[in-house]
Amino acid sequence: MMLLGIGIHANAADSWDALMKLPPFERAVLIIKYYETLHGPEHWPTVAYGHVVKKGEMYRKRQYSHAEADLILRKDLAGLCARYRACGRDSLLLACLAYNVGTARVQDSSVLRKLRSGDRDIQREYASFSRYRGRRHPGLYRRRLVELELLYTP
Repeated sequence: MMLLGIGIHANAADSWDALMKLPPFERAVLIIKYYETLHGPEHWPTVAYGHVVKKGEMYRKRQYSHAEADLILRKDLAGLCARYRACGRDSLLLACLAYNVGTARVQDSSVLRKLRSGDRDIQREYASFSRYRGRRHPGLYRRRLVELELLYTP
């Protein structure tokens, strides 16, 4: 079995144990890499592992190597973690969500409101970020469940 593409080929319990031994930031990187995949020039202005190039950034329309894409992802994710630092242990979970749906959607979300108020019951609201074109998307729903399972402490 290959869990989240990290190359662990053993039974599911061993794979899960190996994943949970990783630092949370590394788990988040693996989740994003798995679900975003490496974008090529045909996906411009999205490059690397889902980075959307903004005006003024120096990225080019080309194929980035896995190593280059990894650096871009880690820089973006660290910046998003810093943005949500006030949320403490939930900053990484919010950063992962924002990496996928954007900071504007997270800022206006019931997930952020609940966490700021001290309400830890966010699973339903968090999983609701799995819609695409108005319908629940199975891949996005699985992604939200994986993020909750690997990054959230109730």
